[in-house]
Amino acid sequence: MAENKVWGFTIRKTPTGKNIWPNELKWEATRRIREDGQSPGDVAAELGAHECLVRKWSVADRRRRGEKIHIEGPAFAALSVEDDASVVETPRPASDQTGCGRILCGTVTIEFPLGISEGNLVKLMKVAGQLQ
Repeated sequence: MAENKVWGFTIRKTPTGKNIWPNELKWEATRRIREDGQSPGDVAAELGAHECLVRKWSVADRRRRGEKIHIEGPAFAALSVEDDASVVETPRPASDQTGCGRILCGTVTIEFPLGISEGNLVKLMKVAGQLQ
């Protein structure tokens, strides 16, 4: 099995090439996020891991320490798509970079404000379906 070292920890690989992350390395990664203020993306880049994986470790660490994780608003929204939906473009100020949702369709990213109306979100979903 192939191995490499990061932060003094040995990372082994499975025969299929997946990394086997030692628990001690995961704890160090989450400590760097929690105590040193590093972003999950920066930690992931140092490790050569995907940012989503490092975020998963961080959430697991927060839960292990008893921290309640609260997400504002519903995690999912019900959508219904009508056949006569058309695209409506809603301009957004360049300064408004927070509170955005994204729909990824291959190499195309559709961004929209989280406060978008259900009707306009349905229209975006319809467009996203046509891009594939």
